Amino acid sequence: MTRNSTTSQGETQQTRRRFITAAGAAGATAFAGCIGDSSGGSGTQTITLAVSSGDGELIKRLLKNHVESEVGVTTETTILPNANLFEKLSTMFQSEKATYDIVAMDDPWMPQFARHLAPIRDHVDSLPTDQIIQQTLDIGTWPTPGEAVPPNAQDAEPELKALCAVGNSHIFVVNEGLYSEVGEDLPKTWEDVYRAGQKISEQVDGAEGYAMRGKSGNPIMSSYFSVGMSMAGNMFDENWGYDWADESGIEAASFFVNDLGSISPDGVASFDNSQVLSGLADGSVAAAPQWPSGTSLLLNEDKATEYGNITFMPIPEGEERAAPVQGNWLLGINSYADAETKSAAGDVLQSFVSKQAQEQYVDLGGVPFRHDTFEENMDAQPWFEALYGSLQNAKPRPRTPLWSEIETAHGQPLNAALVDDMSIEEAMAEAESQIESILDENGY
Repeated sequence: MTRNSTTSQGETQQTRRRFITAAGAAGATAFAGCIGDSSGGSGTQTITLAVSSGDGELIKRLLKNHVESEVGVTTETTILPNANLFEKLSTMFQSEKATYDIVAMDDPWMPQFARHLAPIRDHVDSLPTDQIIQQTLDIGTWPTPGEAVPPNAQDAEPELKALCAVGNSHIFVVNEGLYSEVGEDLPKTWEDVYRAGQKISEQVDGAEGYAMRGKSGNPIMSSYFSVGMSMAGNMFDENWGYDWADESGIEAASFFVNDLGSISPDGVASFDNSQVLSGLADGSVAAAPQWPSGTSLLLNEDKATEYGNITFMPIPEGEERAAPVQGNWLLGINSYADAETKSAAGDVLQSFVSKQAQEQYVDLGGVPFRHDTFEENMDAQPWFEALYGSLQNAKPRPRTPLWSEIETAHGQPLNAALVDDMSIEEAMAEAESQIESILDENGY
């Protein structure tokens, strides 16, 4: 279904900067002919950006191929590994400097950096909000709608502080050949995954029905988050009360550890993503969640023996809902830049999210976040349809600067339960205790 609305019409209009650039071009050329060009031929404003490696390469190319000429600015893009980017932004914002005018952020960084970002709507003339998937707008809004709010932001009015650059969420990878071999349809629910997985583990030599990232800390929480959210609801209530130690939370954890664990390969408690991908590629694993970026191995005929059997789906539903992990990269405007620079940065972002730019972004290999871009380019990647379905149900990780500590504290006892060092009840009680201590120490 294609959506049409007046909010999209602004995309066909020139930005203020492009209009001014075009209007002044003839006069400037004539003037330069009389006195010469003291700028060396470059009178345009330069906008500096800091982005992450990987997707940042595509962002840089899109800016050069489309946005610069559309807006009438020059862009200088610094590409950094994720950890280095986080450190650079932290240092810059702490010193209230404008080393970079536009910054890329992994969405869990947003709670820490939001107060340093300029409100998007102050600097972007019009946004195609009817076409941008709502979940990607919400995750760029601070405080985030529908989510628990940290103490230092509880009096703040929600404002859009960043726009999506990479429309990531978990998708589900299934070996359709193994499912057919045991007479099972593709799964729609987590219970379907378990039922089919039992048959595959029991009936197919050398294959297991599922694989998780079972390694302690971030890996196991990345695998568990969708299960917990879909079966037990939100991890925290609106007052930061931990909600996964009750009956529904224990049932969800038991399903993950005992049921899904029983149809996973031996040693899964030490698995990270490389082992999961290898199992999917060689057919020793029938199903697993993945980020879209992890699919390149599975789509390589020379490296994935099961290439012809791999299919992609939205993340399965639990008793409560579907709850794929959301993982968007965002672009925000540095609030410490001067007014003219923030205005130009707003024009850059407006062009970046336009339909024309996003069509080119897909051609470059980018991951979209617009309804129309998905709907009109569904064949661009074999996982686009699965991602489009997942992204519209995606759930963000808890919106707190403490998330890294929280997921480590939760992932350790969950991993201990996976290796039978703790009961499920003990693991969830331990997670609750550690998380409450972290929150209490930080004034939550």
